[in-house]
Amino acid sequence: MRFLFIPRRTYSAALTAPFSRSNSQISHFARTGQIDRARQLFDNMPERNTVSWNGLISGYVKNGMTGEAREALDKMPERNVLSWTAMLRGYVQEGMIEEAERLFSQMPVKNVVSWTVMIGELIEDGRVDEALKLFYVMPVNDVVARTSMIGGLCSEGRLKVAREIFDEMPERNVVAWTTMINVYVIHNKVDLARKLFEVMPGKNEKDDVPWSSMIKVYERKGFELEALGLFRLMQLQGIRPNFPSMISTLSVCGSLAILNHGREVHAQLVRSMFDFDVYVCSVLITMYIKCGDLVKGKLVFDRFTFKDTVMWNSIITGYAQHGLGKEALQVFYDMVSSGVPPDEVTFIGVLSACSYTGRVKEGIELFESMKSKYLVNPKTEHYSCVVDLLGRAGKLNEAMN
Repeated sequence: MRFLFIPRRTYSAALTAPFSRSNSQISHFARTGQIDRARQLFDNMPERNTVSWNGLISGYVKNGMTGEAREALDKMPERNVLSWTAMLRGYVQEGMIEEAERLFSQMPVKNVVSWTVMIGELIEDGRVDEALKLFYVMPVNDVVARTSMIGGLCSEGRLKVAREIFDEMPERNVVAWTTMINVYVIHNKVDLARKLFEVMPGKNEKDDVPWSSMIKVYERKGFELEALGLFRLMQLQGIRPNFPSMISTLSVCGSLAILNHGREVHAQLVRSMFDFDVYVCSVLITMYIKCGDLVKGKLVFDRFTFKDTVMWNSIITGYAQHGLGKEALQVFYDMVSSGVPPDEVTFIGVLSACSYTGRVKEGIELFESMKSKYLVNPKTEHYSCVVDLLGRAGKLNEAMN
């Protein structure tokens, strides 16, 4: 009698073959939101392995069915670290912090993902000290856990500890670097942010992200010339600017009234096919108006059939700031006619327009219609506009009242 020799690898594959197709289908159905089909397939399997159960649990978690996921976990004949971690993600995803903590303490074995998920949840819950304790007993700190911890510490102003964790990182990705840079910015340490940016490795390797982050830092903090200089340097390095850096630079061009450079950025947006974005359109309108090119600003505005409130406000405010009250008011009435509701910003522009053109009666009527007709509660800025309106018209007594 001859015995057939079967290699161990072939034998193992033969044992798992019946599961692989069904397990793959369960995962597919779960990923695509077809959880009922995934469950039906799972129930019809003559035998199930750990992968089958994990696929079902992950599917429930992905579809927000935490109770069903826990029920499946409890019924599992044998659980592994992936089973526990999937359930932990489910609790965290639903904001069930107590259940997540309880499950985490029960886990017989934890992987890097488990630790990172739990640390991230504690930080999200504002319990940074507890997250830090967990971080220090974590067997292996990966870049995600460290980056989360840096962000959490910085939210409480603990920059020294955050920098220590950053400096101890064996390797840092772009997210870790930009997180630390943004932390310095939040705490008004722009010089330290720039120093960190200068020593950041790989920033000249065609990656726009670190440059965009630093440019935005300068733009937000009012360092317009530095932002513009960095944008120029990025281009000289052969790095193609992306959406965020171009938007920040457009805002800077508007603030500095540098029309030619603003036009260059506009051309880049057109080449990158970003110019049809509503938000981009609003920034472009504001830039052109601040630079004094109202005709071009209006042309950008007119290109869009469906305009949102921000776009209307950009053109109304722009006209008002340049003393074109009549044009600003006409745009306002066009806005209302098109069915777009005005907001607080709209009325600041409109009331300013009335003030510049001496339309006292119309200004008062619009002010009174804010709450009664448009359901917009007047703020201090609106009252200031009315006082200015009456003062310019020589009606100081009414302004005092």
